[in-house]
Amino acid sequence: MKRIALTLLLAVATLSAREWTSSDGRKIQADFISASGADVTLKRLPDGQVMTFPQSRLSPADQAFIQEQAAKPEGPAKPLEGPYAELITGDWALSQFKNLPFAIYGAKDLSAAQTYPLILALHGRSQNAENGKQVGGWMKSFTTEAHYAKNPCIIVAPLGYQPFGGEGTAWNNAPGTEALALVKELLKSLPIDKSRVYCVGYSMGGFGTCYLINSDPRLFAAGVAVAGCTGPDTAGTFKKVPLWLFHAADDPRVEVKYSRDLYEALKRDKDCKYTEYPTGGHGIVGQVFETEELHDWLFSYPLKK
Repeated sequence: MKRIALTLLLAVATLSAREWTSSDGRKIQADFISASGADVTLKRLPDGQVMTFPQSRLSPADQAFIQEQAAKPEGPAKPLEGPYAELITGDWALSQFKNLPFAIYGAKDLSAAQTYPLILALHGRSQNAENGKQVGGWMKSFTTEAHYAKNPCIIVAPLGYQPFGGEGTAWNNAPGTEALALVKELLKSLPIDKSRVYCVGYSMGGFGTCYLINSDPRLFAAGVAVAGCTGPDTAGTFKKVPLWLFHAADDPRVEVKYSRDLYEALKRDKDCKYTEYPTGGHGIVGQVFETEELHDWLFSYPLKK
């Protein structure tokens, strides 16, 4: 209950359409759907397009209206249904999709009357073959009380099964193809905001993040790649899908030049970022994902149309 009280999660209401004014004076007719943290979701009329964007892009009067809705008592949560509903327990649950083992997390009080962002989290190279062990501490950063209160979401962490995981090729082979298919199945079955699907990864998973976004750029709203990425030949994709690269200058496993080269091709794009640590080797992922700035940046991006 404390988590619910801390969040600005609003049930989809039968509010009549109203006129909204952007901070630069443009006006639209739209239904209010929900608000979460610093973002608001509207359904534009008459085409029905669902849009999620920062509340700060709206007029002060509209922001005040959103806060009024947030102050209203929440109605009872609508229970989740479907083949994956039983996996949303408030803890990491384990399952399998085709040949792909995966772990999934969602708070047990998620409501089918709302929609939530989905995060696809990709682990690094590993000989591990036990489902659940791929859930690293950096993935759990999304589930801490402070972060989850601000940005409630669903996190899915597939296991790059063998031999691909040990070879460091999981996400550009069968496990990666199945991970994309799993995301699309979850979109059909769980209350996920289709405009806010994100991909994040470390090492082999950093490469996998870039590879999968490049493979299906219309699926993802933004990505974070730590200590691994694709080459500058994929830069065109990330001019459309915002990417934040992280690397340490002294990384002994994956040369920092890879992140530098990709960012060099992206540096004129205001939505793409690169952070280079002077030290930290190949183990910077924990400090990357514990920063508030990264979480705020990632969740601020809806899918570009």
